[in-house]
Amino acid sequence: MDLGIDGRAAIVTGSTRGIGEAVAATLLEEGCSVTVCGRTRDDLEATAADLRERGDVLAVRADVTDDDDVERLVSETVDAFGGVDVLVNNVGTLGSERPLHEVPIDEWEAVYDANVTGTVRATKAALPHMREQGWGRVVNVASEAATIPDDFKPHYDSSKAAVVNLTKNLSKTYGEEGVLVNAVSPATTLTPLVEELFEERAAAEGKSVEQVRREFIEADCPNIVFDRLARPEEVADVVAFLASERASYVTGSNYRVDGGSIPTIDV
Repeated sequence: MDLGIDGRAAIVTGSTRGIGEAVAATLLEEGCSVTVCGRTRDDLEATAADLRERGDVLAVRADVTDDDDVERLVSETVDAFGGVDVLVNNVGTLGSERPLHEVPIDEWEAVYDANVTGTVRATKAALPHMREQGWGRVVNVASEAATIPDDFKPHYDSSKAAVVNLTKNLSKTYGEEGVLVNAVSPATTLTPLVEELFEERAAAEGKSVEQVRREFIEADCPNIVFDRLARPEEVADVVAFLASERASYVTGSNYRVDGGSIPTIDV
């Protein structure tokens, strides 16, 4: 299917690895020019070098918790590509996996600053360009935890719920101007970070990585209908659709990419 976004300019935050890198690669394959960003220059340059084999890539070192960085991220994209058509807010931080009474306030604030306010900063910076041209796509990467929270890491879970709520709010505000805002909510995805965690657990417990992965799925993902976790590319495909002309009547939605892990009809 032709997604109709050949020649569009996209920004993908947190795109040096995992879901963000997969989203950048998929948008490049669809003909977008893509700005990738991250906080670590070496990782950023390595990812950009790999992605340039697929298309036009701009690498900008930026931290979404810094106002000046975010403004520069957008301005450099506009200078390089002539505008901003697509924004994928992928940056997210987990914080510690502790219950509320063990989470320091400064950690709570740091998680919210990255996951919620970082999304707000990037969107506020990109919106004027989208509104002026009457076309834009904002895709926010949330989480299954936004709908079905755990009994730990309340700062992360509630921050992702806030992102879903923000998505609906913005869709109502800017839809008539041609700026469509949607979210995707992945379940645990087999990113490099998750693979590293499985490898560490396997080494500590004297098990194979495959055994650790299977035990994780059985214990933590009992409702997934597949015998595996999602691949980053599977999340990226949904993001690319929401960023496309083909999603012209879709806004304010939260697309679950979770293998059926949430046992409710819809929320």
